[in-house]
Amino acid sequence: MLDVSSAIRARVPSPIAHFAVAALPPILASAGSALRSPRTLALLALASVLPDADLLLVMLLPGGIAWHHGPTHSLLGSLGLGVALGLAGGLRGRALLAVGFAGVTHPLLDALVGEPGGSAEFGVPLFWPVSSERFVSPWPLFVPYRIDEPGFLRNMVSPGAMGAYVREVAVAVAVLGVGAGVRRGWHRAATETR
Repeated sequence: MLDVSSAIRARVPSPIAHFAVAALPPILASAGSALRSPRTLALLALASVLPDADLLLVMLLPGGIAWHHGPTHSLLGSLGLGVALGLAGGLRGRALLAVGFAGVTHPLLDALVGEPGGSAEFGVPLFWPVSSERFVSPWPLFVPYRIDEPGFLRNMVSPGAMGAYVREVAVAVAVLGVGAGVRRGWHRAATETR
């Protein structure tokens, strides 16, 4: 059983960061790939944020934010959510794998929102149900915004969150640009060897 009693502080990347990282497989895929279909992209976007469905428990059950970053934020739980969503959406093959991958990127990104010298007090239980140990990076990649303050949904669109979004967009553009560059390099290498 996962112990979430100490999980009282929440710092998370926004949906922008989650989708940008999950979008790498379609960018790296060939132009005619099923990975670039509107249905696959929509399911990929949804899978990249689906582990946060546990926020419904935050609103419905006693304990509030302590329910966030539970089993849905493990590698197994997030992969299961992504694959289940892909199967429900009628995907198979590489498209199904990409949507499963999109789910797995969610807890990995949440673990990359740390505080220098901070503890894994909140973190994510990557290896649940085998271990309830929580992981958080001491070197944050994204500037998080707080969701554990009153009105956390309103905080997502507050002026204070805008700084986090600007940095996330910059990181996302860099990651997607590198991905597109790798794809062009692969394509160029493939055409030169023909």
